[in-house]
Amino acid sequence: MIHQTLSGPLLKEAGIPTDEDVRIINSLSNPPPVPVSERDIYVRRCRLAGDAVDAYHGCFRTEDLHKLLALLQGAPLLVGHDKRTLGVARFFGGSVEERDGHRYIVPRFYWLRSHSSAEDLRVAIDGGLYAEASLSFCYEKPTCSVCGQDIRQCEHLPGSPGENEPIFYYYDNVVAVLEGSLVYRGAEPGTGFSLSRGLIHPAGLPYPTSDSENPTYGLPLLRIKRHGKWYRAPLVEEA
Repeated sequence: MIHQTLSGPLLKEAGIPTDEDVRIINSLSNPPPVPVSERDIYVRRCRLAGDAVDAYHGCFRTEDLHKLLALLQGAPLLVGHDKRTLGVARFFGGSVEERDGHRYIVPRFYWLRSHSSAEDLRVAIDGGLYAEASLSFCYEKPTCSVCGQDIRQCEHLPGSPGENEPIFYYYDNVVAVLEGSLVYRGAEPGTGFSLSRGLIHPAGLPYPTSDSENPTYGLPLLRIKRHGKWYRAPLVEEA
């Protein structure tokens, strides 16, 4: 006879909003008129912009990323920078994180489960059909990476060969973030989407991702609902 037993701690499912998500959303400067709860929303994360040089030969300074993230709070998520339309989701919270040698702002965003297109958006993001993102913002000065002057007034041409790398300019004195968008190709490499968080061990460490770290790696994860919330746990078969 085969018995199935659950092994290890219960882990709250990665795509489900947390109490902290709900608190931040309901504390935005222009909060929802009707406060939202965990049951009302979907939440995902987005690598929206960073300190890599983009297709326009522009670049955010690493030290300005925290300011950029702060300006983004409450901004809408649009489709294709189409400002004639209303947002499909809204940004909140987030952090500055490293990926492939660059730093990115990684805000979270939420949308309402009861919206008529909610499932279409969730499926397209989670399935990778919507895979890149872009930021719309206002800034005061494009500072040349070579001479430090306004690149509109100096002799250097963005994208032309420099001493060690192609010439670019910094987006200096960012004064506003207008929106972030789902796009077919982002101007900056490395943008993209992920679940609201990864599976986290109760000790606060990332859940092991290889069989050398965790003997239950690769085993199916069983979904369990407990006290109204969903969890995952490894399913182990014992003879």
